[in-house]
Amino acid sequence: MGAELPVELRCYLVPEGTDHEALKRAVAHKWPGVLTQSADARAASNETYLRMLASQTLAAEEVGSLLAEKPEVDLLLRLARTTQISEAIANAGAKKGKAFLLLVVGRATIGGEAESLLPERSVRRASRDLTKDELLKVEEAALLNAARA
Repeated sequence: MGAELPVELRCYLVPEGTDHEALKRAVAHKWPGVLTQSADARAASNETYLRMLASQTLAAEEVGSLLAEKPEVDLLLRLARTTQISEAIANAGAKKGKAFLLLVVGRATIGGEAESLLPERSVRRASRDLTKDELLKVEEAALLNAARA
């Protein structure tokens, strides 16, 4: 493996009434190669926390140790801190018609082009230092691979 590029992540809070699956497809179409995932709006409020989870997912993908077949599902599992897909969807997945988080993840710089696809009133989540609770959640997410072994 060569030198890794840093993980880039943008997280947007998208207002209720937006089709999260259609928006994910539109962003993925505009940016082939990026990972897109939607999650419950209450799942996280800190872009730094989400970037750390996304880093775990991309690292696991590189060494063939994803928690699921697809990196998008791995990211949701880490966000929910479970290895059960149905539990992750129930606890952290975006719900039809409700406000949700749109995560756009890649190894290259992600420009603001995704913002042109977002509905009005969508807001980018702030990035800040991790709280003690968020740090513990990052550790729990990392340990999910050990729980599967």
